[in-house]
Amino acid sequence: MGHVLITGGCGFLGHHVVRLILEKHPQSRISVLDLNTTRNRISSPSVTYHDGDLTNLDLLREIFGKLKPNVVIHTASPHFNLGREILYAVNVTGTKQLLTASQEAGVKAFVYTSSASVVMDNEMKLVNADERWPIQLGKSQPEYYSETKVCCCPRILLN
Repeated sequence: MGHVLITGGCGFLGHHVVRLILEKHPQSRISVLDLNTTRNRISSPSVTYHDGDLTNLDLLREIFGKLKPNVVIHTASPHFNLGREILYAVNVTGTKQLLTASQEAGVKAFVYTSSASVVMDNEMKLVNADERWPIQLGKSQPEYYSETKVCCCPRILLN
C-alpha cells in the first residue's frame, strides 16, 4: 500500500483501520491526521501522528507536501450530534478540501468512509446492504449527519 494517510486515525473507526493496516500490510508506512492525536495512539515505528484540521486547505497542502502519501483513507467525522455547522464544515467542506489536497499531491487512491445511515430511513433493516442500495435524501433522510455524509458520496460527486 505504500504510505497511507488516515484522517481521523485517532477516532473509533480510524484507529481500527490503523491496526488493520499494520496487521495486514506491515511494510506500509502510516500517517494519522486528526484534530487530537493524544487518544487511541498505536505505538509503532511505522505510524506517525499529525495534528490538523480538514477545514484548513493551506494546512492540508503543507501536510500533503511533506508526507506525500500514496493512499488516503478518510475516516474523520465529528460526532453526529455536534451541530449542523460543524457537521457541514467537516463532512462536506473538509472532505472536498481533502480531495483537492489529495489530487494536487498525486494521491493514487482515496477511500471515503461514509455511513450506513445514508441508505437507511430508520425503518428498514440493513441486510446485505452495499453500494447498490438507494441513497436516502430529503424527507426520506431523517438525520442531518447522514445528509452531510451523502454530500461527498462518490455517487453524488460523480453525477
